[in-house]
Amino acid sequence: MAPFVARGNLIAIGSEVSILTLDTTTGILKHASIPLLSESHAEKTKQEPKTENKQPDKISQNTHSEDYSHLKMGTCLALSPCASFLAVCTSDKNLTVWKLSSMDVLKQWKAARKVSSLTFNSDSSQLLVADKAGDCFTYSLNEPTGQGKLILGHLSMLLAVVVSSDNKFVITSERDEKIRVSCLPNAYNIHSYCLGHTEFITSLAFIQNNLLLSGSGDGTLRVWDYLDGKMLHTETLKETSDEEMEKAVRSVVVYNASETMSIAAVLLDRIKTVFLFKIIGAETKFQRQTLPFVAQPLEAAFTESGSLYVLTDSASNPIEYFGKDESFLYTLGESAVVGNLLTNLSHLKIVQECVQTCNGDLKPLFKRWFDNVQVYRERKIEQQVKPKAENSDISSSPKRLRVE
Repeated sequence: MAPFVARGNLIAIGSEVSILTLDTTTGILKHASIPLLSESHAEKTKQEPKTENKQPDKISQNTHSEDYSHLKMGTCLALSPCASFLAVCTSDKNLTVWKLSSMDVLKQWKAARKVSSLTFNSDSSQLLVADKAGDCFTYSLNEPTGQGKLILGHLSMLLAVVVSSDNKFVITSERDEKIRVSCLPNAYNIHSYCLGHTEFITSLAFIQNNLLLSGSGDGTLRVWDYLDGKMLHTETLKETSDEEMEKAVRSVVVYNASETMSIAAVLLDRIKTVFLFKIIGAETKFQRQTLPFVAQPLEAAFTESGSLYVLTDSASNPIEYFGKDESFLYTLGESAVVGNLLTNLSHLKIVQECVQTCNGDLKPLFKRWFDNVQVYRERKIEQQVKPKAENSDISSSPKRLRVE
């Protein structure tokens, strides 16, 4: 659900109507409006994307009973590994791919449902789209025509999707605490599950040694050997005094500094701090640094040099820049490139529109928020305990003898 991403030295920012790309080394800025789907294109895409074994009219029957209309699904962005393509999907399911060298529209589709996450495969030939109904589709950039193909489905809303560097696995995370590792191209073959989180999983990222890092609403980061489905480490962000729905992980972005070290930037829901973790070695040792903010951090992105850019809800200065030293300690700095971007009022407006598309609250994703079974059980236990306590008081009092 990120409208703010980076690849190489390029940063991409998206709103519901426009996109910006910024080269952080040269300062070159490009802007484009998101084209509306034409009437003829909309007519072609009235049918749902095709699958290998099902007719298009049957896909609409594969809907889930849960209502996600209360969740804010904003603009999603993804930059291809080759940094040549940018994919954007707006809340009205307008899925568009640009060729960045010329800023020409390469492809445009109507997504089946509202999209929660986008990613490219490692050779940038396919776009993978995860949606709030729990389905994942692939869209080919090489085919001149054609719609998306349904490759897998969950019973719950998908929140993140990533593809392994060898294109052998697609990994998806969902609202119901599960991470699934599926084979490509036949994603109906499930390779493994990574189980251990107790709440929704918002973020997935690869770190060194082909390990997977996940962030969850349970306030933890977890490191996985995803091929074996084995959990290697848990990093807890919550304190014992925190309430149940506090410190949910909003997003995690990773900079892989070497084969043995990664830097993870972690944003928490409604917490004005970015947590940086230096993850070292096969034992996944975590070293923490905290970056306090005046405004609320919403998204973050690393460039290939390791510089960190953070999108906040500040009206006047919505993008903060952090540089690093040799020991990978980050400090707030000044970026002339970002400064030039924000002094242009039309560009600043696009950034502010991007801020508005970010999810403001993760509470609707918590089990306790949408499922009252747990609350019902707790009340039932209280009602059962209360009569027992009253009966014990009565039985302990002396019995009165009735005189006839």
